[in-house]
Amino acid sequence: MRSTVLGWGRELPARIVTTAELAPMLGVPAAELEARSGVTCRHYAPDGEGPSHLARTASLRALEAAGLGPADVDMIIFATMSPDIGFPGSGCFLQHQLGCGTVGSLDVRAQCAGFLYALATADRFIRAGKAARVLVAAAEVHSAALDFSPRGRNATPYFGDGAAAIVVGASETPGVLAVVMQADPEGLERFWCEFPASRHMPSRMDMEAFNAGRHFYELDAERLHPQAERALGTVVGEALERAGVGPDQVALYAMHYFDHRVARRAASAAGLPPDRVVATAEAAGHIGAASLPLALADAVAAGRVGPGDVVCAAAFGAGISWGAAVLRL
Repeated sequence: MRSTVLGWGRELPARIVTTAELAPMLGVPAAELEARSGVTCRHYAPDGEGPSHLARTASLRALEAAGLGPADVDMIIFATMSPDIGFPGSGCFLQHQLGCGTVGSLDVRAQCAGFLYALATADRFIRAGKAARVLVAAAEVHSAALDFSPRGRNATPYFGDGAAAIVVGASETPGVLAVVMQADPEGLERFWCEFPASRHMPSRMDMEAFNAGRHFYELDAERLHPQAERALGTVVGEALERAGVGPDQVALYAMHYFDHRVARRAASAAGLPPDRVVATAEAAGHIGAASLPLALADAVAAGRVGPGDVVCAAAFGAGISWGAAVLRL
């Protein structure tokens, strides 16, 4: 038995935050912030909502598109780098909100590549005959972890909140053709959130670290860009080769990196046709694990791709983790 995607769903919070709104807090002119990040607006979730709340709406839409309901799900896999709380995982919160009963639920922590890792996990459960319909949700609420002071000018403008979900089901016709997953932890401090930290005793954080802002995202963009540009192009080629698919057979390439301009450069260097490339962070900023499925859900909803089309999705982010998947819709 193989696996295929049965339905897509997505959700963006109603509140839109422009770069002009951030500029006074970050102490940098809006034009300069836009030039640095390439982002003009992003969505922020309301206070009190975590990624599971956004994922609930996206999941219900994906289930509806698949002609299914929460009772038809026999496993939940939740990809996020910004969980609702320390533990249990956001998948448990989503399971409760959907009323899925006592099915298996787990979180995947692969940051920006989290959707790809979650998809690969769902595919393997279905291939092994251990699940028939897996809900894969990817959601982030980054806004609660951003530094809205001049200290955050290098990271904060990139990030937004949102969610997307897919239903992966058993099928005689393969839909998930290949998934490649890779990671290199050397230099992980280039993109990380250090605190709260279980290795810091006894309180997981002290006032010195708090005052220094070490509980906010840290991002060394200039050192990450070259590695991302190389890795994205290479992993797309590896995924296509593993799937036995030629570059010209792909209807759409979704490329995710927190700076969409780097993603486009990677696509160009790999020889991908520009009219078939979507750089996911361009429209609403960097939404971590949710960025790839959001872009694909939008493409499906817009009719840009449809049944039988082959799509390739690639992502690079913290870990350092990256990967690519080839899907037949």
